[in-house]
Amino acid sequence: MLRSIVLAFVWLPLALAQTGPASAGQPTAATTKDQDLIEKIMGMAGPEGPSQMTEKKRFHLYLLSVTGPVPVLAETAGAAIKQLANSPKAWGQGWGAFGERAESNLAYNALRQTITYGTSVVFHEDNRYYSSHKHGFLGRTGYAVLCTVTARHPDGREVFSVSSVAGVLGGGALSSIWGPRSWEGVHGIARNAGISFGVTAGFNVVREFLPDLLHRPQK
Repeated sequence: MLRSIVLAFVWLPLALAQTGPASAGQPTAATTKDQDLIEKIMGMAGPEGPSQMTEKKRFHLYLLSVTGPVPVLAETAGAAIKQLANSPKAWGQGWGAFGERAESNLAYNALRQTITYGTSVVFHEDNRYYSSHKHGFLGRTGYAVLCTVTARHPDGREVFSVSSVAGVLGGGALSSIWGPRSWEGVHGIARNAGISFGVTAGFNVVREFLPDLLHRPQK
């Protein structure tokens, strides 16, 4: 029940907002065709270099993080993986169980992104992913993993991301309300938070190397 309420009050209004004017997400003339595809349509990557984070742009990215194609597909795929692994076991198998897992994933992501968005406004944090411009696989991978818990301030400083961490922990704590007993308590919340950070770190690695796969040279 709580999962459905979360999706009704957070996810559905944002999905409707996605149909509004697209000007908030329009890339600058300097962006390449590949970057236009990645950022505007998939919402996967930030700009090549520092750029001002307007509140309109921040809200547009928030919409993408909750109702965009990448998070919806990713959370559904995550539910399928959990279904195969029978995790959590308390939910069992079958289409009904898959629906529970998918709904739970989408509700958790909606809570996480909403908390992250609100906190980033307060602390003036830019959580977009910026290309590292480093050389070497290990250096670039390490940068991508570290970006899981860092953000940029308007002056360009890289700092610990209060909003990203608050989103993961807050979303995990709230989702434990509807989850099985294994999700309850500090241990359960910490375990789920660790999984979320790990998935985000992996996604950042994709963000870092995706331009190479698209044959777009880093500047």
